[in-house]
Amino acid sequence: MPTYVRLMNPHHMTKHLPYVVDFLQSYMCLCTDHQEVDIHLIVSDSKEVKAFQDAIDGLKRCGERFSIFPTPRVNINGPKPKINITNFYDIVPDAFRSMIKGNISAGDTSALLNERGRYQYQTIKKMSAAIELKYDWGLWLDSEAVVVQPFSMREVFDSYIKTPTVWRSKNSRTDFMVSLITGSANVLGRDIESFGKALWNLESVQWMLEKEVVNDLVQSVEKAHKQDFWTVWATRGSPFEINLYNLHIQARKLESNDPLFTKYQVVETEREMDRFGMDAAKPIMDQIVLTGIFETSYLLLKATEAVPGFSRMMRHYGQRLLRFDDLDVAPPEVIDRFLLDTPINILCVGGPPLHNWWQERNKTL
Repeated sequence: MPTYVRLMNPHHMTKHLPYVVDFLQSYMCLCTDHQEVDIHLIVSDSKEVKAFQDAIDGLKRCGERFSIFPTPRVNINGPKPKINITNFYDIVPDAFRSMIKGNISAGDTSALLNERGRYQYQTIKKMSAAIELKYDWGLWLDSEAVVVQPFSMREVFDSYIKTPTVWRSKNSRTDFMVSLITGSANVLGRDIESFGKALWNLESVQWMLEKEVVNDLVQSVEKAHKQDFWTVWATRGSPFEINLYNLHIQARKLESNDPLFTKYQVVETEREMDRFGMDAAKPIMDQIVLTGIFETSYLLLKATEAVPGFSRMMRHYGQRLLRFDDLDVAPPEVIDRFLLDTPINILCVGGPPLHNWWQERNKTL
């Protein structure tokens, strides 16, 4: 049986602790098999270890209802999720212990944040956990997440694993996006011209990862540059972990008949949205210039006639997680139908106050 883990990555304790608590409470009450999937919470220092442990200890037992839903019977007065808290200091790569001028300790890793910046700090946290922890399949998840409805976490993994997919588009429209995708190619020892400079592969925010692929990625980088992985990453572009991971799969799929990579589909966002009858959303797609099209695809709900096709596409590719920043993007009943019927199991990254929104509307199921 595969080992599944969720790698949660809170950004900053003061701001994000309430988000983590809200997520874990919704997960505890609505996920029917949370005892079968370990959560690894990567926090910045020993102060956060204590703060998050106190917050977990304070999670409330689940009653007969949570939000607008009857609580799954298995969760009524049930146990808390299996959560392991890891101090980032314990997995900081050796390369940064010597590269960073300031002092890094178990009680304070802010020197790494100050010298490498927020985006790189988050990437180091995510990728270090992916490299160091033991699992078969994992899911990177930021702190601003919320469970939508009763669901099985194992089914989320199994649905994706049946047809593992890397999404790509031609939406690298800003200098920052181009730098990330070019940096990914540089770290891999490849030429971005082989893929096209317009390539963008942070499309889906369902950030699944396979440990064997992570291991192959690290080994490939070190073989290409004759240096340790983290020195290469830090000096050749420092791209986002998901850009790097997805580009590695795409490249290895092209050059290898290894089933580790041939099982992956690489699909184009624009073509798939066309194939699933989302033409009405094309003008909105054309206006998405700061992210991948799929990354902020909740905006496509403005074209209500495209929503059924959007749901079909999500189901077809086992996409159960979605970024959703704005609950006013479409009429409430359109959002209800899309989230509940698709189904969407977790809203990630944006983390809107979904359950308060439903309760304010007196919605019940």
